[in-house]
Amino acid sequence: EPSMGPRARWAAGVACICLVSVIWSLATVLKQVIFEDLDFNEPLILTYICNACYIVHLPLHALGRCLGLVEAVPWRATIPVAEPNEDAEAVRDKGSASVGAAAPAPGSTARQAAIAGLLMAPFWFVAQWTYSEGVARTSVTSSTVISASSVIWTLLGSVCLAGERLSVLKVLGVIACVAGNVATQLGDLSGQGHVLGDVLCLLSAMCYATYTTLLKRLAGDDTSVMLLFGTLGLAIFVSAWPIVVATSLPSLRSMTPQIFGLLIFNGVFDNVLSQFAWAKAVQWTSPTAATVGLSLTIPLSMLADIVRGRPPSSWSYLAAPLVAAGFVAVVVASRPEDTSARNCNSSSDTSASSTEDESGDEARAQPVADGAGARGGPYGASAPRGA
Repeated sequence: EPSMGPRARWAAGVACICLVSVIWSLATVLKQVIFEDLDFNEPLILTYICNACYIVHLPLHALGRCLGLVEAVPWRATIPVAEPNEDAEAVRDKGSASVGAAAPAPGSTARQAAIAGLLMAPFWFVAQWTYSEGVARTSVTSSTVISASSVIWTLLGSVCLAGERLSVLKVLGVIACVAGNVATQLGDLSGQGHVLGDVLCLLSAMCYATYTTLLKRLAGDDTSVMLLFGTLGLAIFVSAWPIVVATSLPSLRSMTPQIFGLLIFNGVFDNVLSQFAWAKAVQWTSPTAATVGLSLTIPLSMLADIVRGRPPSSWSYLAAPLVAAGFVAVVVASRPEDTSARNCNSSSDTSASSTEDESGDEARAQPVADGAGARGGPYGASAPRGA
């Protein structure tokens, strides 16, 4: 992972997006099978058990450390300590050298990963709970289409909070996805009793977008995803248990081993495996690209409805290519630029700057050494010479 270049990370992120789209489409079908075919219409219990499966990340991480497959993650960043007969100047120099050599990235410690998991847990649980409630009250295609509208909220959140840049291609991709969502919804207007399910799926999309933006903001490239999701699962397991007992205890007692096994299966694949891959997709691409990419579940959900004898409307056939086009546009717009030429030019500029600085006035070097001009002076790298 550390040896992967920007383009390799981007390609791996796109592959993760496609894998998650397939898993989530199949998981939505499984949810409807449990709710309708097996007559176990308990979205809260399904959400609780499936998301509690995230706890498996904690023992897996410990096992990986014992086998040498996972690197140890420090609990917190190390702070340089003065040794005997070492003055304050030496300690400060040692601390500056250690920060410059290996400064802990955001989320690179176990403590930061655990805090991120705790902060994201409520948004994720509400998003999953409302989505399961919506799936129980509407079609697979409708629930998937409305959930894909989270790209709008994710884009807004990423621009405002995570500093993601807008581009014409990215905006066009989002517009194409929204048009696909509207087209599918127009085809679903003839259905009866879907209003509440659609509203719940829309609420889920908003919570999901909040969770996506928090993940990008709180977790860096070096974040331990296993510790993050393990903490998230532990938080849900502990905090949501009283709610499940208070509202669904009779259904919990009547649950058959078959249903329980299907819930565990859904939790392992739909939650543990897919979310691990999805978190990597967010880290390696961008929140908007990952969210738009999951809009690929729309044509997959249409196929699932056809297989189950519930063919979608003609509007849905218009929505599928629109969403696919939006996915391609946003992913291409989020792709990292080829920096090799820019790095070459930067090296040439640096060499030229060094030559000029050596022949310049010695007084100009003092502010830079003190950190006042760390990026080329108080006016930035583009400051005119001799200013």
